[in-house]
Amino acid sequence: MDLKALWGTIDWMVIAAYFVGILLVGVSMKKRAGKSVKSFYVASRRLTVPILIGVGAAGWYDSWTIVGLAECGWTMGISILLVFVIPEAILRLPLATIIGPHVRDKIPDWVVTVPDMMKYLYSGKVKLISAVTYIANLLYDSALLFAIAEVLKLVSGMSMIVSLIVAGAVIAIYTALSGLWGLAVTDLIQFAIMTVAVGSLMVGIIVQFGGLPVVWDRVEAIDPQLLTPMGGLSVWEACAWAISACAMYCEAACYQRFGSARSGQDIKTAYSIMLAMGVTFSSAMVIAGMAALAFFGDVASTPAEGFWSMVFTVLPVGFRGLFVAALCAAVMSTVSSDWLLFATCAVNDIYRGFINKSLSEQKTLFGMRIAVGVFGALCVVGTIFWADGIANAWYYLGGFLFSMFFIPIVAGLFYKKKTTPAAMACIIYSAILYVVWEFILGCPAGLPTSIVVSVTGAILYFIVCNATYKKDGERLDPDSLTEV
Repeated sequence: MDLKALWGTIDWMVIAAYFVGILLVGVSMKKRAGKSVKSFYVASRRLTVPILIGVGAAGWYDSWTIVGLAECGWTMGISILLVFVIPEAILRLPLATIIGPHVRDKIPDWVVTVPDMMKYLYSGKVKLISAVTYIANLLYDSALLFAIAEVLKLVSGMSMIVSLIVAGAVIAIYTALSGLWGLAVTDLIQFAIMTVAVGSLMVGIIVQFGGLPVVWDRVEAIDPQLLTPMGGLSVWEACAWAISACAMYCEAACYQRFGSARSGQDIKTAYSIMLAMGVTFSSAMVIAGMAALAFFGDVASTPAEGFWSMVFTVLPVGFRGLFVAALCAAVMSTVSSDWLLFATCAVNDIYRGFINKSLSEQKTLFGMRIAVGVFGALCVVGTIFWADGIANAWYYLGGFLFSMFFIPIVAGLFYKKKTTPAAMACIIYSAILYVVWEFILGCPAGLPTSIVVSVTGAILYFIVCNATYKKDGERLDPDSLTEV
């Protein structure tokens, strides 16, 4: 199907209106950004439940949720619901109801980033390692921006370079000027756009194809295994999918949202609602992918081509542009949070924390704004010149970060015998084992790297904790730490 032929002027107008509108809304929030790191990065801890729902959902749902899950529906059928979507909600529930409120109510106000939290829990050494490592997540954002460019080229013929520059410039401008306040308001709008677009797609599928039972019958005729709980996955593969949902426990933007809430109770309310919405949202995209297979599987060369062919078939002019805008919204809401994180890690956590501790709030804030633009430019340039290698890079980087920080973060928040040597040992061991197990040994016996590293890393962490608890002279007393 020639998608470009179906792309109309109204669709272009919708996309243009989206970019201009998001830019204007973000810039209008400049005054709310304040003049301190706390106001800029965590919105002075004043976000309400409705905004938390929008900003949390928009941050959690990226291009993977819209396009990735649709492609999984095409290739894996309903099994992706049972091994990932539902486990994701269940495994993230403690994050929303226990860890989030704990971070907001029990951690001192000077802790505004994950590196800050690592200093509070352990020491400055762990803070430095985490700050540097989290900045490396820039590769993930390059992959997300590439998704925008690839889709715009597919459906409209728009130059990839132009689309990257436009998207990157819009994100960088409103993020640098308005901080988290701008991100919160724009994320709320972006989440609304995603919700309307996905809802419209589901209505279009039902109307165009005669209902979900028809989709089910056609999928069964193509491959009955796609309607089975495991979908051909091994037990270990299913476990790997399920545990991947725990990566959010290491997501810095997630903790930023926790720190920006008015109270721990607001976090419980907002994120519990968001998780329920997430199951519905994700399930809809899986069903959309199965519908694409049912009706375009015999003509499309790839799941992505089949999915977008279906989108353009069931949605009228204008709504096609809205759905593409929804993909842009999903990407931009995630990328903007990350660029703000990178800037804060580089300027506040590394430069101000270790190089120039006397740097004023005003200069720190100015430096963070400049850094947002720098990281944005690096991300765009990296995507242009290294597009082919980015997808695999961010996939492995996500697992790498999870392996290094899951145990030190979660255990560090609640385990009384936590020590700096234990955190350092777990981080270094996990990083080395991840590389060895994944790339050198090639996952022996089919055991997923994430499971092997997380389980053995946890054992090592608690062994070292108990061995060094009374000897840890390096770990600073949290009460003695001062804001930097």
